[in-house]
Amino acid sequence: MLVQRKYRTQRIAKILYKEITKIILYKLNNPKIGIITVSKVFVSNDLHYVKVFVTSLNRNNINQINFSIKPLIKATNYIKYYINKHILLKKVQHIVFLSDDSILKNIRVTNLIKSIEN
Repeated sequence: MLVQRKYRTQRIAKILYKEITKIILYKLNNPKIGIITVSKVFVSNDLHYVKVFVTSLNRNNINQINFSIKPLIKATNYIKYYINKHILLKKVQHIVFLSDDSILKNIRVTNLIKSIEN
């Protein structure tokens, strides 16, 4: 039973990943958002909470990424409305946008390695 629940949440996370990406790319027309990429989506076991990790490729530090996330947080109700309109899920009630700084960390490590090699 637990394996089925885990598999189901993974499938729902993939579907939500695709839908949220479509919404950000095609439906939200806010220039403050910039170029945002959805990197991960996690769904809780009870399907009440969704964590969406986003990263921005044109931002250099975490503060600038957080600046891009603020308009997404304001658009959360619209995103939930669009998801409920296109996906038949009864329980998605809370969507949280978080910054994913793994790309920035990878760039920093790569630059450190390059500086050691030189």
